[in-house]
Amino acid sequence: MYIKKNRFLCLIFLHALIFSCNKKEDCIIIEDKYETNGTYYFYFINNSYNQPFSNNNSSLDVDPLGTGKVSKEDYDNYKIGEEYCY
Repeated sequence: MYIKKNRFLCLIFLHALIFSCNKKEDCIIIEDKYETNGTYYFYFINNSYNQPFSNNNSSLDVDPLGTGKVSKEDYDNYKIGEEYCY
């Protein structure tokens, strides 16, 4: 009985852990990209700016004009017209 109870509690814990750690990604379509003084940017139509309860805690440094600062690696790996998720 003790082993079944522990196994059941472990399964409940693992299930809760797995399903509580889902990260929702936001995605944009790259409209243009440019580099200024060694800083790399994507230009996009910012659909999330007008959503008052959107979560802006992301790795893409976004401003309300629809530009986002990205790493050189991301800048080089994505082309205009592609979807970029962060």
